Amino acid sequence: MEKEKFIENAIEEILNPTLEITKQYLEVLEVELENGKPKIERYENDSNQNFVAVYFPIKNEEFFLEIHLTKNAEIDFVWIQNAHKTYLTATSENLTYSELAKLLQKEQIEGWSKGELRNNGNSKHTFSRIKYEPNKSKCYELNNHLEKLLTELEKNRENILKLTEKANAYISVCKYQYVSGNAGINFDNKLIERLAKLNLGIDIDIFIVGKPIK
Repeated sequence: MEKEKFIENAIEEILNPTLEITKQYLEVLEVELENGKPKIERYENDSNQNFVAVYFPIKNEEFFLEIHLTKNAEIDFVWIQNAHKTYLTATSENLTYSELAKLLQKEQIEGWSKGELRNNGNSKHTFSRIKYEPNKSKCYELNNHLEKLLTELEKNRENILKLTEKANAYISVCKYQYVSGNAGINFDNKLIERLAKLNLGIDIDIFIVGKPIK
């Protein structure tokens, strides 16, 4: 079945809800619009799990309305997909931004050097920092987001190990948890093993967001 049919039916569920849970969400949340229609953040066709999912951003919020459909394009169920950011962080009081970036040898690096003015212009940074975030989309489950990041880091494993020897390097996670959703976090042994092989720890910040359903 064509992708357009799944998207059309998912949008129709937002405009004219058939499930009670959709109605509950839309009582307190507003789907972001684009050109007058619900904006689509991501489309997923999972042949292994035999489902299609369409994700819609919520206006002024850091999470998404997730609509699952059967392979016949019928609405199956609706829930909230929490937003996640995962990225590599490395800090040092001795190395500059350029020296940290040279160790990592990746593109799309952000950060600063010790002694540079902060964005507010009122003080200077007391340490150097780099941030590597290859996947900017927040519309993924946490473990999926981490797996994508680790796959990129494993391409430069030797550089990562050198970085961990000379700087404080770890994985940063920001989890934007919908107030009426499930707050559980679980890492399986394979993911933990991948972190260990890169000599990386993990730091998690959780933000509770959104209005609760009635």
